[in-house]
Amino acid sequence: MSDRPTLSTSDRESTRDPYTSLAALRDQAPLSRVVVDGLPVWLVTRYDEAVRILSDPRMSNDGLRYAGPEAHTVAWTGVTTAGVQAHLLRVDPPDHTRLRRLVSKVFTPRRVAALEPRIRTTARELIAALPAGDARADLLAAYAGPLPVEVIAELFGVPTPRLGEFRYWTDRYAGASESEGELQAEASRRLATILGDLIRRRREELADATLDVEHEGTLLDGLIKARDHDDRLDERELITMAFLLLATGYETTVNLIANGLLVLMSAPGRLARLVADPGLVPVAIEEILRVESPVKTVTPRYATEDIQVGDALIAAGDAVLVHHGAVNRDPAKFADADVYDLQHSGSHLAFGHGVHYCLGAPLARLEARVALEELLAARPHMELAVPVDIIEWRHSRIIRGVRALPVRLGRASAPDGD
Repeated sequence: MSDRPTLSTSDRESTRDPYTSLAALRDQAPLSRVVVDGLPVWLVTRYDEAVRILSDPRMSNDGLRYAGPEAHTVAWTGVTTAGVQAHLLRVDPPDHTRLRRLVSKVFTPRRVAALEPRIRTTARELIAALPAGDARADLLAAYAGPLPVEVIAELFGVPTPRLGEFRYWTDRYAGASESEGELQAEASRRLATILGDLIRRRREELADATLDVEHEGTLLDGLIKARDHDDRLDERELITMAFLLLATGYETTVNLIANGLLVLMSAPGRLARLVADPGLVPVAIEEILRVESPVKTVTPRYATEDIQVGDALIAAGDAVLVHHGAVNRDPAKFADADVYDLQHSGSHLAFGHGVHYCLGAPLARLEARVALEELLAARPHMELAVPVDIIEWRHSRIIRGVRALPVRLGRASAPDGD
């Protein structure tokens, strides 16, 4: 492995700016043989090859069945870890098809859209709690972080006393670096316990209840009651599904909102343009997802047989990682790919592609849209309180997100009619 480039989530410079080294790899080849946090992988950095890999049925998410021996020596792959690892992202069709069909009965566009009034009310409450005047605040801690937690509570009926515990262990799970495999395993076990307790208690309460799973009750209620003919989620599947939806719903959305605010405040005119024309917010969110994706990489995929991709021969059992930040900045797909530009066209891969396309994408977009609309309307003059190049980023293989977002809030907007 000594002759292979090494990418470490604990390296400060590559955490601050991963894109320079990724561009160098992309210039050399669409797939590069590198070591990521101790695991030799094929790292995909070009868009077209990413679409091919994410669409190829010979690339499996089931590491328990197909991972080679190297993956079994690295804790973060999850192939030897108990807990909540065997979720929707880690299984293939037909099991994946069955699980997704059951969840889709509950996680419907109607249910997501119905959350907007609650999201908007929560956003306004958080904004009202911000300091008055041109004060300094950490918008990650005061706004981008709390908003998705409230949405989680709404979706799952999570008791308030357990939200802090859940958030703590979710942070540990998603943020663990190459040297913290045991921490991630412990976080996985803790989350399994929290969710298992919640599900068992709620299942007893719903035992004799009839429920329209698409329209009534919480999302967790719907998962417990969802049926497809004689099929339903068993307890292990309920725990792992709840883990996936809660963890991804929290982490991804927090960082989408925070990254978006950072992108908008990091160059003159960007914020003002959206303040002047709020109708551009949905377009801006898509460009934020492309240029500063909240997800770097997700579950490794493993070749079920030898696969030739260009000059690269992926051997059976080899791990493959698609780097979303790299493929979304591929100049072969996007002109001036490193530049935030609302005129960019084409589909980014921030939510993945193919059968594993993110089930929660509509909710993440909704939360981000409401969060930006409300904050820009209330605090149109906010600006970063520190130079953009000293903003600290989290050391994480999975998440692209800041540790804090210090801003000067600027004067509040005038009340309507003033």
